[in-house]
Amino acid sequence: MKAKWSRIFWGVGLIAAAVFLVIDQLHLLPFTIGFWAIFWTVVFVASLITSVINKNLYGAIFSIAFLVIVYAKPLHISALSPWTILLVAILVSAGISLIFRNSFKPTIIINGKKVNANWSDLINKNFKADNVITDNSFGVDSDNVVISGKMTEASRYIHSQNLKTVTIDSSMGDVSVYLDDAKAAGDEVIMNINTSMCDVDVYIPSDWQVENNMQNSLSDVDIDHSKGTGTKLILQGRNTMGDLTVKHVKD
Repeated sequence: MKAKWSRIFWGVGLIAAAVFLVIDQLHLLPFTIGFWAIFWTVVFVASLITSVINKNLYGAIFSIAFLVIVYAKPLHISALSPWTILLVAILVSAGISLIFRNSFKPTIIINGKKVNANWSDLINKNFKADNVITDNSFGVDSDNVVISGKMTEASRYIHSQNLKTVTIDSSMGDVSVYLDDAKAAGDEVIMNINTSMCDVDVYIPSDWQVENNMQNSLSDVDIDHSKGTGTKLILQGRNTMGDLTVKHVKD
């Protein structure tokens, strides 16, 4: 099941494509678009939005470049070959990345602090990311767990008996994290969440407490009520256009 916001996004995109196709066939536009132009428009606009959300400079510029290629004729720039446009995109991307070197990294919050890194850097033990869960991993015993994915659906079962932190990075997907078999190293477990257009479900033991310090943008956080007095799960990070649900698992 795709994330709710991802479904809405693609649903609106497909409906818009259908509307433009009808308008094009009725010749209500001053130029002809065609089915494949509309199709690629939806794809590259989706790629552009996703790249902007994730601060992916190259993804954003190349999405624009491909849109320019698709609409070269209506824009009266047919004299430019696709290879020329792509070369321009490469040069512009390289130039901007050199000028604004530190401006296009994702916002990553680890243990309540912003870190100057990319998500791929989290495998470095300096960030206490001992175990990066891949699509082939279903249970881990690490003290500090990192879950990372793009446009995927994942269920992860954490079995650590000395759990300290859980870090979740995901966009346009669903993530389910089961902590009901885990035990904390101390009195609290910190969950760092950095997601966009993603649904995250977290399942915790019935006696755990929850402290919500999330920064939310067009997002919902739903925590079921519990009078637990045990380990405190501290939620922190940023959630954009997605849902975060925390549920207590009955013994």
